[in-house]
Amino acid sequence: MLIVTMPHGSCFLWNPWLTSLHALADVGTALAYFSIPVLLYVYREQAATAARPLLLLFAAFILSCGIGHVLSVWNIWHANYWIEGSWKWVTMSVSGYTAWQLRSTIPQLLTTHKDLELTRELLERDPLTGIANRRGLESAYERVKTYYGSQPLAHSLMLLDLDGFKQVNDTYGHHTGDVLLQKVAAALCDRTRSLDTVARLGGDEFAVLLAGCSLAGARLIADEIRRVVATLQLPDLPADFQITVSIGISEFQAGMDLEPSYRQADKALYQAKENGKNQVALALTTRPLQPNP
Repeated sequence: MLIVTMPHGSCFLWNPWLTSLHALADVGTALAYFSIPVLLYVYREQAATAARPLLLLFAAFILSCGIGHVLSVWNIWHANYWIEGSWKWVTMSVSGYTAWQLRSTIPQLLTTHKDLELTRELLERDPLTGIANRRGLESAYERVKTYYGSQPLAHSLMLLDLDGFKQVNDTYGHHTGDVLLQKVAAALCDRTRSLDTVARLGGDEFAVLLAGCSLAGARLIADEIRRVVATLQLPDLPADFQITVSIGISEFQAGMDLEPSYRQADKALYQAKENGKNQVALALTTRPLQPNP
């Protein structure tokens, strides 16, 4: 009724539907604008002290835009375009000053974000082999939980330990040992999928997180890895020196935590070592799988 009996609004041709379209759009936009300063105020303590003046300026800019939309609705009935025009100058001044301040701040913010991403990546990478470390494995485990949480899929965690790696370091030097670790890491990456995660946990211990892979499928991959590692050769090692690996595997659901799966796989790895090394053992059966010829 208010729209139909409005005293002004000839620019809307006295059409109540057209008037409603503009009025509701401006009101909705204004409410959205007003909500942003409110959110900035509520979470103000989480902002760095140096960033607060910029956030205050940004809030003023957003608030000014919201008031401008309210004045647009006001003018449908009152046609006081001097007020609306004057406020547009206020908005122009605030937005111009905000843009000027952002001119030097945005590059810093983008650089800081890029540095944070790089730092996070470095924290989750093993510097020697370039694959994930323990932290990277934990992050990958959390991604599996998030992505597959509602799906009844089985996943596998594989722990690997080189047999006799201490002898390589003690006899042929740490450089040869480092080269061996790099070759093993490359072999693991070559024998796994892009959605899997290969990690070095420390020393000569590796882990492979196989997403959506059952225990049976993980066993096949582990046997292939074991055979490939046994064929690795290094110039500094005698031709008859064979490198072998023991592997333990556990199966888990996406809702499980990492630690229980890790303990099960570690027990299976220990059993593979106890039963002669160069073997694969499954956590559920705790039965070592004899190496295939």
